[in-house]
Amino acid sequence: MRDRARRNVLALALGTLLACTLSSTGAPRAEEKDTPRSRDAAGILPLSRDLAVRIARGREIELVVHPRKDDDYDSIASRFTGRAEQASRLASLNGDRPGAPPDRVGIPLAMLADSYRRLVLRNLFPVDRRDGDDWIHVARSGALPTYDEGLWQLAEWFTGRGENFEELMQVNGLKSPELAADQAVRIPARLLHPALVPRMMSDGGVLSFSADSRGPFAAYPLKPGEAVYSSVIVRFTGRTQAEDVSTIAEQLRRRSDIGDLHDIPVGFEVKIPLDMLEPDFLPAGHPRRREAEAARVELERELERAPVAGTRDGLAGVVVVLDPGHGGRDLGTINNGIWEHDYVYDVACRLKHKLERETAARVLLTLEDRQTGCSPSARDKLNANHQGTIQTDPPFLATKKGQAKLGVNLRWYLANSIYGKEVKNGTDADRVVFVSLHADSRHASLRGVMVYVPGAAYRTRTYGFNTKFYNQFREVRERRHVRFSKKDRVRSEAVSRKFADSVVDAFGDTGLPVQPYQPVRNRIIRGKSRYVPAVIRNNTIPNKVLIEMVNLSNREDAALLASARHRDRLATAVQRALFDYFGEDPGPLASARP
Repeated sequence: MRDRARRNVLALALGTLLACTLSSTGAPRAEEKDTPRSRDAAGILPLSRDLAVRIARGREIELVVHPRKDDDYDSIASRFTGRAEQASRLASLNGDRPGAPPDRVGIPLAMLADSYRRLVLRNLFPVDRRDGDDWIHVARSGALPTYDEGLWQLAEWFTGRGENFEELMQVNGLKSPELAADQAVRIPARLLHPALVPRMMSDGGVLSFSADSRGPFAAYPLKPGEAVYSSVIVRFTGRTQAEDVSTIAEQLRRRSDIGDLHDIPVGFEVKIPLDMLEPDFLPAGHPRRREAEAARVELERELERAPVAGTRDGLAGVVVVLDPGHGGRDLGTINNGIWEHDYVYDVACRLKHKLERETAARVLLTLEDRQTGCSPSARDKLNANHQGTIQTDPPFLATKKGQAKLGVNLRWYLANSIYGKEVKNGTDADRVVFVSLHADSRHASLRGVMVYVPGAAYRTRTYGFNTKFYNQFREVRERRHVRFSKKDRVRSEAVSRKFADSVVDAFGDTGLPVQPYQPVRNRIIRGKSRYVPAVIRNNTIPNKVLIEMVNLSNREDAALLASARHRDRLATAVQRALFDYFGEDPGPLASARP
């Protein structure tokens, strides 16, 4: 007992010192007026600029809230307790009348909504853990001192009823409700407060699933250093465009009752409506997930049925239809002082020269700069000369910005014409590869290569044109419209995805950045639209990819494309991917890693 008394005195002294130290930052002082939110303070644990955890008398846990400018007790009660009718009680507990709250409002643990109760307990007791469905609490090991911690307090905190302490004694084989420091106490799942009851988890336990009055959702607890934009939205919803990420961020902010997206407490659970989730993150058995799983199995079976045949002697028999993005008056994405077309075109020319010098593959360009030809530049900085011309018959040069869409469609018409001639002349259809090179504009937090492949589910219509403009080109007249069978669409996605995986691996092996989440995608998501880029959607070449080599919105990525040396590395990575896809060893190409 003497040792216990000594520990209590030391803990009280430490807690008082911590409270005094933090009081200078605006946290409640121990000498404030005698209210439930301020008396006998023993510690403050900041969670964010507006939130902190506080312990009074060594055992009374509160969430301390710094109200927003437009807050009153009704809004605070609604946000943190889930019940606006708690406003009067909250005002009374804080020694105030209903109306404008003071600078700090204390909310007892028992009043908190489940999400905030869970947030408080997880931050206050970071060494606690789950054992199966049970909860294991380690006594007096919290982030703040709890110098009067016993089974009654544990029962209140973790089950919601202090009277459950007797059952906790029985479960843990204890003869006394007193607890020693670092003593592990098991709290059975059947006794746990609803805030701590185990939920259905996603694969890998990354997300948990629940529902509230606004519907079902997935919850992701933010980890230290994580932001909603890259760690939640890009990862789980598939959005990458800056505008989409910002729009979804605001929706999640409101859905999760977040005050400031840049000041979210560690462990706070961001709620993501299920209809925003990518299929792989949905609960097992969800219709969209079952559909995605079935499609994935179909692709695997297609490659098992007809594996891609390997090559020998340095890609012998391979034809690469190389498509440098944009051109003419269409410079593509412009960001961080770099414009897409001319810099991507330089990568394409480097790739063409590498393949023609170092392999047996043939390279056919869909577009060529009629002023410079296709010679890699020795300089870092390039000129925007607007001379990228599509090699149709007759050639097409976009002289107006509004002609970009016309150029995109002529590219796939040209690719289809090339493919038809190659197959007719005896080239193996599996040896023709279409590679469209680009640099995109994603959310600035993202880096690295991302590859689009033609999703079978997004190519079910008839595509083509029959207008005066298009009919002037021989390639259009050869075959104005295309439509793909289910078998062709599945085969195309399967082989294209296999090549896309090789591209991602090659970029990583070459030391180039790779988009961290879903670097291979079978459709673009923009706003409410889901679609495959036309240049690979309407393309009859089975193996076709659109490679977004870098993200120009990211300064580090833009710097890669701005450098001649790094453009050479980008070209080498694509060359390595072709070797890998066809089962050959690229050998000395590994020297591309800096």
